[in-house]
Amino acid sequence: MNKIISKSIFSSILVVGVVSVSEAALLSTATLNFDAPVYNQDNLVISGSNFGIDSNNNSTIELSERTGLTSLNGLQLGTVQPASVSSPNIDQPWTTFGAQGIHFTTSPVSILSDDGFGNVELDFSGWSATWNNIDFNLGGAAWGSNADGVAQMTCSSDCSNGDSFSIFYTATVTEGPFQGIRYRLGFDSNVIPLAALSTGVSGVLEDPGVVATGTISAVPVPAAVWLFGSGMLALVGVARRKSLIRA
Repeated sequence: MNKIISKSIFSSILVVGVVSVSEAALLSTATLNFDAPVYNQDNLVISGSNFGIDSNNNSTIELSERTGLTSLNGLQLGTVQPASVSSPNIDQPWTTFGAQGIHFTTSPVSILSDDGFGNVELDFSGWSATWNNIDFNLGGAAWGSNADGVAQMTCSSDCSNGDSFSIFYTATVTEGPFQGIRYRLGFDSNVIPLAALSTGVSGVLEDPGVVATGTISAVPVPAAVWLFGSGMLALVGVARRKSLIRA
């Protein structure tokens, strides 16, 4: 009987261990902390987090059309993050075309798919921005390689706590005075090769592509899980002592 109890308890502990290991993938409540922008001598963003607006409507995001993004609370999965310029949340207020703006979400950014090997799709249908007191929904009508309202996330390992990540996302403004304007988000990006910078064409160089990096902060495993595991270990000890006494 004692052997049966011990095996049952041991199996329960194994289940707890499996749950902990399975959380090595991206957690649904993780926070994505994106890197700060890096500027060149002309104050153009050449690396770090940024977004771009195709203001001249030529289907490309040039360096002069980039705006740097500085993380505040970061992008928190599984929760709505409202914000305003006076009360920022995801990122610090930024200035573009002479007015301030901020990003926010109207619905949680959630995980659509995760292969467990660092390839994740995120639901960006609630991704939005406000600029000059005008709100824009940026949750659909992609013009890049991503599907409408879907951001592509790639991690260096498995998207677990402390892993680095990259995000690529594009959308088209579908409402308001800037309807039809193309938008691209990149949490970090490639540094432009020195050869390209040496051309002397300031502010016109084409963006070489977004490769986005940042760091993932994961919410710790709930204390109840660890308490349950500790309780199971204690029961194992009790069962073992009883077995020795009876022997």
